[in-house]
Amino acid sequence: MIIATAGHVDHGKTSLVRALTGVDTDRLDEEKRRGLTIDIGFAYTDLGGSVPTGFVDVPGHERFVRNMLAGINAIDLALLVVAADDGPMPQTREHLAILDVLGASSLVVVLTKIDRASLTQRDLSRAAIASLLEPTRFADAPVFEVDTPAGIGLEALRAHLAERSARWVERETTDGFRMAIDRAFTVPGAGLVVTGAVLSGVACIGDQLVVSPLGDVARVRQIHAQGQPAEHARAGQRCAINLSGPHLDRSLIGRGQWLVTPFTHAPAQRIDVTLKALASLDKPIRTGSTVQVHAGAAHVSAHLHLMNRRELAAGAGAFGQLVLEHALPLLWGDRLVIRDPAARATLGGAIVLDPLASARGRSTAQRQTRLQHLNLPDPAQALRELLDGSPLGIELDAFERSRNLSATAAAQLREASQAHLAIPSGSAAREDIGRPAPGIGLSATHWAQWQTTLIEVLSQSHQNQPEHIGLKPSELARLSAQTYLARFETDRDAGVRRADAIAHAALRTVMAQGQIVRDGIHVRCPDHRPVLQPERQALLERVHEALAEAGLRAPIVGELATALGMERADLLSFLRDMAALGHLLPVAANRFYLPGTLDELAAIAHQLAANTPDGSFDAAAYRDASGIGRNLTIEVLEFLDRAGVTRFAGNRRMMRT
Repeated sequence: MIIATAGHVDHGKTSLVRALTGVDTDRLDEEKRRGLTIDIGFAYTDLGGSVPTGFVDVPGHERFVRNMLAGINAIDLALLVVAADDGPMPQTREHLAILDVLGASSLVVVLTKIDRASLTQRDLSRAAIASLLEPTRFADAPVFEVDTPAGIGLEALRAHLAERSARWVERETTDGFRMAIDRAFTVPGAGLVVTGAVLSGVACIGDQLVVSPLGDVARVRQIHAQGQPAEHARAGQRCAINLSGPHLDRSLIGRGQWLVTPFTHAPAQRIDVTLKALASLDKPIRTGSTVQVHAGAAHVSAHLHLMNRRELAAGAGAFGQLVLEHALPLLWGDRLVIRDPAARATLGGAIVLDPLASARGRSTAQRQTRLQHLNLPDPAQALRELLDGSPLGIELDAFERSRNLSATAAAQLREASQAHLAIPSGSAAREDIGRPAPGIGLSATHWAQWQTTLIEVLSQSHQNQPEHIGLKPSELARLSAQTYLARFETDRDAGVRRADAIAHAALRTVMAQGQIVRDGIHVRCPDHRPVLQPERQALLERVHEALAEAGLRAPIVGELATALGMERADLLSFLRDMAALGHLLPVAANRFYLPGTLDELAAIAHQLAANTPDGSFDAAAYRDASGIGRNLTIEVLEFLDRAGVTRFAGNRRMMRT
């Protein structure tokens, strides 16, 4: 269990922790000289629970709120310390507001310095505290009166804390490991040590973690949890972790960094959030404001953009976007404190909804709906709603990362949502092989409708242009994407490129099912037969016979015209018309092939690529394998490049995926 103090300066927080633990948490020389807590301090004691209880003592002066915020992550209980002779003071109120914003689950009020206050003063202080707590989740918090130097009231407080410690239950550790680093230092003989509160997951000795947002990879050498050597660092503990790694830049590692599993390392600067302004604000928060964002032990300046409003009144909530000055590895559900850097005052809080938000479409109704879905606490329900409302699909691995889902949980979620992985994205550097494949997922309904749209668009094309063999795949994908998206008022955040990719993926599926077939470089419906005028059909059949007899060494137009007894100009015009309709392939300006010959030309390239370690081949190898000569080889390979079968790179060619 982790307990943090809170409260105004000089109300006795450090003395109280020292009395409970025997540890002086003021470790800095300046703190001892001035008698003032400047930075967070730590102590551990045995309250009778299964593990030692950790105490985090925070500074109470308004100038050090930034330090206070760095120490209250992942706490289980807060001790709100109030001097009986003063009652609640400005930092009492601000610290309480911060605890409320960060979602602290439990609070105990400690009324200190009772020896300096009359009974009337104590009663007034208790009444003021009750009034302060009444609108918060801490309205029923117990109050303990103590005289710390004399030890009066400490046993009752210690007994209460011991009882809470005995009931403490370890947090779930099935998600990815994340620790907010609040200190970093070097230990002789051990090297770099970082300390902080573990927000989620578990890390073991030997694990590979990432210092984020730096991106430095580190190995866990040793662990101290709650002040004792341990094999694991778990959610809900304060830990010191000894790190090693050949590329660790120790000069850049310190407070504000995060130690995370590789999968959750995805720092970003633009995040969508749900905001809540403090009820005590004397003026509204305006869109476009520069604010200071506190996340974990980090703080960073940011521009705040409210969605569909110009300002946020005291006590009100709204969706917004924060554009951070520096990237942070935030995830869904992370709680942020928003402060006014000029006034040194807390404005409110925010909860992360989308840590990889888009800059476009902030004011659209679709964005509002998306954020409402993201705001759902159940990831399965949120994903279903997002998939149903997204004709362009959802980046499944990004959603799973934002929710910090384990590989097992992610796989179960996909199965439950029946999400179809329409566009698997290759990731040669996947850091977690056991995870589901990354890519764009679609709901079963949208995926079926994409396929139906392809068939409908192609069928309509056959009706409008009965002489055509069909459409090129790229043409069909583009027209189908336009047709499908026209049915929705999408904000098109993902863009035309994603729509085109989804259409191509759907096309591959319907072709595999035989609902659309390939004919040369075109595709058509299986039952479509192009209808030409009788004389043109007869000439095309003669051309087919001549080209079929020539095989891979198709004659140039002049040679073909002589064989058919025609004028070259007349035949060339006819061949170009037939190529435009998809009946022939214009391999070069002066040479045409049958559509079916494309399979043979491509098969040679496939075989050559398969026979080399890097999957590439050159023109000479193709010439020798095909036997068609050097000049014709160049024409054929350039045509295969244009047709999307091969790609040219560095005097060699590779197959396109």
